Amino acid sequence: MDLEFERGDVDRPCGHALVYFRDANDNDAIGVTYIVILPVPLDIGKYMPPFLAGQVAEMSANVISSFAFPPAPEPFKSLDEAQRIAAIRDDDLVFGGTISFGDAFEMMERVNEASAEYGRLYSEAHGDGDDLDVAIDALGEEDDFDEPGYDLMYGWMDEAELLTELSQQMGRMRYSVESGDRDTALETEAKIRAIGRYLPANREISKIVAAATSTSPRASELARLYVERAYCLYREDYLRLKKIDEDIAGIDSG
Repeated sequence: MDLEFERGDVDRPCGHALVYFRDANDNDAIGVTYIVILPVPLDIGKYMPPFLAGQVAEMSANVISSFAFPPAPEPFKSLDEAQRIAAIRDDDLVFGGTISFGDAFEMMERVNEASAEYGRLYSEAHGDGDDLDVAIDALGEEDDFDEPGYDLMYGWMDEAELLTELSQQMGRMRYSVESGDRDTALETEAKIRAIGRYLPANREISKIVAAATSTSPRASELARLYVERAYCLYREDYLRLKKIDEDIAGIDSG
């Protein structure tokens, strides 16, 4: 996405920015989030309480170098007030575009995109940002970095919403793989892995990713079956689950 710097220099971001969005249904209304590039990379898994360890086991290997908070734009008094605060704090002030403030998922996704783009601009501008470079380059690699904004976005969803999002991302993944769009495939894989961190382990996200990224002739069918399997477990539809497991075994053995 394109970020418009209204304060600060797009060629040399300072590392902390107020990012605002306009409401598609009310152009005078703005929502704001705050993006920070951390000077010290954070291994978030080290600070998780023991009772959450099983749910976030993969996060111990994820190093966060930048984040946006709040995860969706919050209503703000006015653009003049945002400009005033940015000047006081010496923040970059960035326009992230127009979105529907009535769509919570779209708001979180756009904040995530803005965070990723601001991080990329910062990394390109400052040659000493090795940790951020490594994190961004590793996007899509299992047990490595996943864009932290995805975790902020998916952490608010219940399982039904997560499975709906998983289905949408699966379709996007298969299209990007089949069309050879590697960048979109890597981005989508990172989103699917982030979704998986908030689903029970028996939903087998790693197998879903393997099927989704495969170029084998029956990859699309296998990916669909794994997603349907996750739905069956959620709904406790064990009769249908048995048939799906048999179909998966048939494809694997073929």
